[in-house]
Formats: sequence, structure tokens, C-alpha cells
Amino acid sequence: MTQEWLLPGDLTAAQAAREHVIDALAPDGLADEVVDDLVLIASELAANAVRHGSPPALLRLDRSAASIRVTVSNHGDAPDPRILTTEPGAEHGRGLAMVEQMADRVGWERDGDRLDVWAELGLS
Repeated sequence: MTQEWLLPGDLTAAQAAREHVIDALAPDGLADEVVDDLVLIASELAANAVRHGSPPALLRLDRSAASIRVTVSNHGDAPDPRILTTEPGAEHGRGLAMVEQMADRVGWERDGDRLDVWAELGLS
């Protein structure tokens, strides 16, 4: 099953991503921890997409029997995603590190000027 949503072109995209994931997964009976992780992952990827890319950003959930993948796509000349080493008081730069810790697999692909950043959680 695949679901997609266009996200706002500003930092409200993170909140919209959280709401879409909650609405999409609420009826599925998943463990609260899984839903919470997916909500945070979607929020972080959406915030990065609008902070570093150009609208429109697209949120996609792909669910199989074994896993759920969250992908956020954006356009523009966004830099390749990378995990930063941050100072304790830094306001930004921890999102991808958190996503990597929560997800079973993380990656990104570039197709022309589109950047897809994804994280996958296993359901077994």
C-alpha cells in the first residue's frame, strides 16, 4: 500500500507530515512505539526537505507486510544528506542522526533535481 501527500513549502511541513502519518497508521493497529518512530522520522525528513530543498515536497508511505518506508522528496539543489557532528548546544543538525538510530535502513536517491530521502522500519 502506498499513500502520498504534498507538503506545505514552509516549516509547517513537519507538522503536516506528522498528522498524515498518524491519520494513515492509526487504523492499522501498529504498536505505539512504531507509530511514534514513524511520526518523528516523517517530521525530521519533511523539515529537512523544506529547509534545504525547493517546494513542492512530497511525503510517501510505502507499507508491505514486512516493513513501512517513509520517503520525503524535494526538488532543487539541496546538498546530499549527511549526518553531522554537532555541539551540545546546537539548534540544528541532529535530525538525520536520530532518524538513523530509529530506522532499520536509511538512504537517499537523486533523480535529476529530485532528492528522495527515506527511512524504513521492519514490522517483524
